[in-house]
Amino acid sequence: MPTPCGPSSTCISRAEEGTAWRGAEDFYDVRNLPGLKKKPSTSELLDWLKLLVAEDIPLEALQSKDDKVSVPPLVGALLKNEQDVTLFEKLVFMQKHNR
Repeated sequence: MPTPCGPSSTCISRAEEGTAWRGAEDFYDVRNLPGLKKKPSTSELLDWLKLLVAEDIPLEALQSKDDKVSVPPLVGALLKNEQDVTLFEKLVFMQKHNR
């Protein structure tokens, strides 16, 4: 049974909970990519999840319709430098085009 929301607890909607779970999965996928100069840490995960919720990014935006790899929304909040963002985008492009 869920606990009631009070001043010392945080309440999230079912949609936000789904976004958080899917976001965590995406986080580990990004973290496990080879070649990143700086892997995202828990701090980046939490900041990214807060950003997704604050921007009302729907769960569907985190899910690929065709089971292909895709760039998650606001992925720049997870990756610490531009080289890693560029590498990530190249890897996604190559995966989508089976290279």
